[in-house]
Amino acid sequence: MALPREWISEDLMEALMCRGVHLPRTIYEVGDWVKFKRTVTTPTYGWQGASLKSVGFVQSVPDRDNLIVSFCSGEARVLANEVVKVIPLDRGQHVQLKAEVNKPRFGWREQSRDSVGTVLCVDDDGILRVGFPGASRGWKADPAEMQRVEEFKVRDWVRIRPTLTSTKNGLGSVTPGSIGIVSSIRPDSSLFIELSYLPTPWPCEPEEVEHVAPFRIGDWVCVKRSVAEPRYAWGGATHHSVGRISEIENDGLLIIDIPNRPIPWQADPSDMEKLEDFKVVGDWVRVKSSVSSPRYGWEDVTRNSIGVIHSLEEDGDMGIAFCFRSKPFCCSITDIEKVPPVEVGQEIHVMPSITQPRLGWSNESPATVGKIVRIDMDGALNVRVTGRQSLWKVSPGDAEQLPAFEVGDWVRSKPSLGTRPSYDCNTGGKGGLAVVHSVQDSGYLELACCYLKARYITHYSDVEKVPCFKIGQYVRFRTGLVEPRWGWRGARPDSRGVIISIHADGELRIVFSGLPGLWRGDPADLEIEQMFEVGEWVRLKDNANNWKSIGPGSVGVVQGIGLDGDNWTGSTYVGFCGEQESWAGPTSHLERVDKLVVGQKVRVKQSIKNPRFGWSGHNHTAIGTISAVDADGKLRIYTPAGSKLWMLDPSEVELVKEEELQIGDWVRVRASVSTPTYQWGEVSHSSIGVVHRMEDDDLCVAFCFMERLWLCKTWEMEQVRPFKIGEKVRIRDGLVIPRWGWGKETHASKGEVIGVDANGKLRIRFRFREGKPWIGDPADITLDENYSVS
Repeated sequence: MALPREWISEDLMEALMCRGVHLPRTIYEVGDWVKFKRTVTTPTYGWQGASLKSVGFVQSVPDRDNLIVSFCSGEARVLANEVVKVIPLDRGQHVQLKAEVNKPRFGWREQSRDSVGTVLCVDDDGILRVGFPGASRGWKADPAEMQRVEEFKVRDWVRIRPTLTSTKNGLGSVTPGSIGIVSSIRPDSSLFIELSYLPTPWPCEPEEVEHVAPFRIGDWVCVKRSVAEPRYAWGGATHHSVGRISEIENDGLLIIDIPNRPIPWQADPSDMEKLEDFKVVGDWVRVKSSVSSPRYGWEDVTRNSIGVIHSLEEDGDMGIAFCFRSKPFCCSITDIEKVPPVEVGQEIHVMPSITQPRLGWSNESPATVGKIVRIDMDGALNVRVTGRQSLWKVSPGDAEQLPAFEVGDWVRSKPSLGTRPSYDCNTGGKGGLAVVHSVQDSGYLELACCYLKARYITHYSDVEKVPCFKIGQYVRFRTGLVEPRWGWRGARPDSRGVIISIHADGELRIVFSGLPGLWRGDPADLEIEQMFEVGEWVRLKDNANNWKSIGPGSVGVVQGIGLDGDNWTGSTYVGFCGEQESWAGPTSHLERVDKLVVGQKVRVKQSIKNPRFGWSGHNHTAIGTISAVDADGKLRIYTPAGSKLWMLDPSEVELVKEEELQIGDWVRVRASVSTPTYQWGEVSHSSIGVVHRMEDDDLCVAFCFMERLWLCKTWEMEQVRPFKIGEKVRIRDGLVIPRWGWGKETHASKGEVIGVDANGKLRIRFRFREGKPWIGDPADITLDENYSVS
């Protein structure tokens, strides 16, 4: 079958002619799209308003040598041998402006150069009508200035759009929603898609498919809940079966290994979904809305319940800790989905739809608002309410986060958003700043922007806070700025100015040296010139050069700023201990550090071999108290063992803080405790557990061999190093019998931690062993420092 003539480029035609291959005469028909050959300098009938790059379509064919072509500039008579066919643009195709077009024939509207539109129609006069998102009517475009968007590449994973009822080439036996792989792309941008259930590739237009996240070898997958019968039958699998992809065929067919099954299972990719990469102790989850009933039933859990992953089995079973349950909730990994984590510091209240909270009201009411100060291992939120001494416990499924925004906050759209929020849609560019004008009860913010006439609404989750500009701050133009929103107006890219006033919509008025009057500015075009106050402590950044005995990492105290007359030069003077002169340099070479004060305990960093002012009879183990701080930051340290004051450079020391136990810490009973306050129970000095809850000076500790939490006093426990996934371990020397038996292992066995439950239970894969992992008590295990692969 011969290729359509419009698929053959001029380069290919010339190459064929050089090899003596002459193509037959091109036959033109009404409707063919054409352009002038690039070798044409002056057409026989003249340009007639067209140009060398003009594209039009054939209106009529008077004879075999002459054509009447409709260009945007009007109709023109041309010779058939002066033009070549081009691939036409058709209704429904996605197009954008060519990169080399600086100014479109019909001007700009609201679209930008990167905007992608859809061809609505082609007028009789050769003009395209292109629709852009948000536009009220089609934009006129010269077809010579537009190109089809190349959205796909060979081997891309795509989904046939589920809403399709028909296609250009016909659906045939293809099912909308099917997932396949692009096998080839034709010159007219049409695609061939490999589908696992078709013997040959399926032809389609790029607008008939959409990108989909690719499956990869090693992904954990399960059958979608919406699939009643997989294309390749169940074969003993169920919706709860979890497997890992071991192979992917060229047509996308997935070969899946399911634990405890002797042979692999094959599946069509459109029947499958990837499972999230869950993390034990840390991921917050709930039951998926698509799950009618979890694998082992609901028990007292509901769709709104939010918990924390407690354990994860190799076969996909999970244990979820819910704060209103004494035992973990058992379910399949296919039953749950991640939810945004709850974090300390968030302000919450009980959702209006909750009449009785899971953990009770505790003398609070639906109007109570508090801040989370601690989170238990089972997800219980410990909330501080103003005016109340004790903490209020709230189940995360009952809580609703309040917008952390106030009137006057400065915000911008989150960079991770695929779709920009409403206020940023009319900016004509990204990176705009806005000011919160009002906060609504529904979680929406009303924003004011200096470049928009009216205020706009967006959800608080679509934006993030940015540091606000303040009167009196020095500002400079953002690096890489091509032109400010309202032009330079006498300013230069290196100009520095001072903010004199700030409007409610964020518009700045700035005084620049040498410019009369106040300069109007968009805050998005400017950045704050970092300034330090006298007495602030700063550190030299890595991009700073060495100066005398000072270099990157040195810590000093700000002494002043550099001035040229009444104008700041952008430099800062810093005093460093050991140097008589002050360092002078740009603020971009400095960063703030916490000030050290009298009474703090410090020690020399391990990385410091020889302190600048000597050891004075001390070493790295010495801990001293700051007794005085000089104006240049030099520290005078008192130690009980020292006979005189010890001088130290602040960049050479680190603070020594008393370690306080936190939720999630691994602990054991101190050797000095003979009998715990609440007795031993099943616990011993060697037992290792995890802090799950804290109540005043009481701790609730989870041990892997106990179903209930063990109660003790904070001072009775000490922190121990936790085991982590990937660590090489062995069974502790001298152990007679591990808590759950030896199995096939011995003291010589060497293994790797592949799982750690929230109560410290370890899952270990020992070398040369297959099947389920070995379950161990952390008290029975030790790190193997002599582990070798051989």
